[in-house]
Amino acid sequence: MARTGGICRCPSGRAGTLTEGSAEATRTAIVSTYPPRACGIGTFAADLHAALLGVDRVDRVEKVVVVNEPSRPQRPGLVATIAQGVRGDYVRAARILGRLDVEVVLLQHEYGIFGGRDGEYVLSLVDELSQPVVVALHTVLSQPTAHQSAVLEALCHQAELVIVMTETARRLLVSGGACTEDKIRVVPHGAPTMLARRADEYASGRAARYVAPMLGRDKRRSERFLLSTFGLISPSKGLETVLEALPAIVERHPQVLYLIAGRTHPDVVRRHGEQYRLGLEQAVEELGLSDHVEFDNRFLRIDELADLLAATDVFVTPYGNREQIASGALTFGIAAGCGVISTPYWYAKDMLASGAGVIVPFADTEALGEAVCGFVEQPERLAAARAEARRIGSALAWPSVAEATANVLTEAIEVAPRRRPVASIEFPLASVRTDHLLTLVDDVAIVQHAHGVIPNRQSGYCVDDVARLAVVALELARRDDEQMWTSIVYRSLAFLRDATDVQAGMRNFMSYDRRWLDEAHVGDHVGRSVWELDELLETAWVPAVVGPTRRLLDALIGTLTTGTSLRTDAYAALGLARLDPDRRDPAARLLLEGVVDRLAAAYETCATEEWRWFEDTLTYDNARLPHALIVGGVALGREDVTETGLESLRWLGNESGLAQGTLRLTGHRGRRRGEPAPGSGDEQPLDASALIEAELAAFDVTGDTEHAERARHAFDWFLGRNRLRRPLYDFATGGCSDGLGSETSNDNEGAESTLAFHRAALLLDAIGLPTVVRRGTLEASTA
Repeated sequence: MARTGGICRCPSGRAGTLTEGSAEATRTAIVSTYPPRACGIGTFAADLHAALLGVDRVDRVEKVVVVNEPSRPQRPGLVATIAQGVRGDYVRAARILGRLDVEVVLLQHEYGIFGGRDGEYVLSLVDELSQPVVVALHTVLSQPTAHQSAVLEALCHQAELVIVMTETARRLLVSGGACTEDKIRVVPHGAPTMLARRADEYASGRAARYVAPMLGRDKRRSERFLLSTFGLISPSKGLETVLEALPAIVERHPQVLYLIAGRTHPDVVRRHGEQYRLGLEQAVEELGLSDHVEFDNRFLRIDELADLLAATDVFVTPYGNREQIASGALTFGIAAGCGVISTPYWYAKDMLASGAGVIVPFADTEALGEAVCGFVEQPERLAAARAEARRIGSALAWPSVAEATANVLTEAIEVAPRRRPVASIEFPLASVRTDHLLTLVDDVAIVQHAHGVIPNRQSGYCVDDVARLAVVALELARRDDEQMWTSIVYRSLAFLRDATDVQAGMRNFMSYDRRWLDEAHVGDHVGRSVWELDELLETAWVPAVVGPTRRLLDALIGTLTTGTSLRTDAYAALGLARLDPDRRDPAARLLLEGVVDRLAAAYETCATEEWRWFEDTLTYDNARLPHALIVGGVALGREDVTETGLESLRWLGNESGLAQGTLRLTGHRGRRRGEPAPGSGDEQPLDASALIEAELAAFDVTGDTEHAERARHAFDWFLGRNRLRRPLYDFATGGCSDGLGSETSNDNEGAESTLAFHRAALLLDAIGLPTVVRRGTLEASTA
């Protein structure tokens, strides 16, 4: 593949090179992972950051860092940090950038480094940015899922320009319909200049400081033929293929040594520990390769990599998946002038097409062995491959790549003016306290009630609250102390398993001394449990949880087929609609269709022009019914059902005062058809939370910001915008009052109310409501 340093390759029909840009200095910000997080894209971003600062017309390069840990106080030298699983952080970061004189934002994209399904939370960032955004794609799949395609298409649509690293990536992006050709610029993956320099020094006789200790156990090792692989270790790297090929290789060439450098990938460690690496080490022993394989279990510094690659004869990337469209490891190997043996993933086919290495089939140990022996036995062939690698690598040096990247950034600034903020809704995104919530949780579950803030242990536990707890803890695990909140999720799952009778449903109430107080039956608690289990399955970041959760869910689905209440149906629908269609088995889909049909039929039977509701009374947790139709209709592709849910939700919100901006909920005694709003009794946090969640779902489906504004007004009910002007949220403890009475609020802060508040607060923080007018909006308004 022909390359030219400092040149950005543009699609046909446009200029082949970009100008040097404007005379004014460019001020940019890079959004990415960064070291010390062990991540190849983070290393790329750090190198690009340093290289851009070496371009004359680049004045400043800010950092916005994506971290896979809870939000913490701002770190020195960074504009903002984004906790990967906290959608609100993406909005916050965009708003911080909007207050700075940054002219363009460069986003490094790979699905796995952002939160949400297929990294969809990143869309909240680009939707909110007022600056033009350039997206650099590190992954372009030839066969993406429908949702992966939707996320990538939305991201490319919002970007002014899109950077890919090879022509194959450009072709896949266009043929897949994710991006128009005119937006795409091809800029190669960069490599440190130190790699080529150290290789030259080593060729001139300099001893490589890193490699000498690893190869110096005996005198013969300095004469070994060195194969190497470096990077984060995971099963997708295909290292076992090399190990399986080595016995035949060393039988012909005993001087061959294979060095594997790198830590196990952190995500692999989190799920499986060091199982994969230990399996590799065991294979080395079983194959009798102890004198022919070395492991260095570290994430190497660049100077260490430079020394390792300088001493490497052949660099091996035996990856098992063709979808890899970029590889920093392969780029570094080529830049260091190594001959290469690789499997035919996309990036390797592009980079080795001109002769810098040999392509072998996936998982083909015999072909890989012959390729290694061919290089050992034909030194002139290896010398030719290394010469071609040096030629290609000369165009990959970071100064040239940074110059080309700066050209793209300048072009984006020239073609896309800064966007205008919307002078309307802006959620005050703020963290809330979890002190009281943790006080209510013990080693069994969550205590139902409290005397003020003191848990009332005599009230025991109930499945309803435990199901609510699991959903809240699941979200908190993404943004706070993961170990603590994940253990609470598992504790909740254990409670639900113990409550379940696969024939009769679930028990609901347990005394503080751990005795069940009722018999198994079907009710709201079963529907809520199905909801929680679906949420857990959809996240499923710990494989050991998936099997038990799936079996428990299947058992509960079997109890919900007939004779359930509308609210039980609604809770079940909210969970089943959340599941990825690929995880929704036939029984789950049938149940979803059944409960949605029952809800829709109830509405059709009962609703009138004046009473757009499912029953003759408004009782409790009311908004869950239209909410279930909204998301259930979307999940089943039934627009009529979704429209019915939206119609009913609007009526309920208007009857509850949202049209006037102040929420007044139906009291706990309910309201019958024909009675004036809002009905008698205390207003319940459960109803406020349900209304907030339903309005946010409506916003997500329709994009109509009025729904988001109504959700915010409903949330203000907790904070004091209510008929008594009293906050129900306890700012001192993080608890929530059990209700708003006729003259005062309830002093008790029980589980149901506290969980209702936290669920609403977490969802508002995650919604990512845009406050910036996009270019498309401006164009539409002037059409």
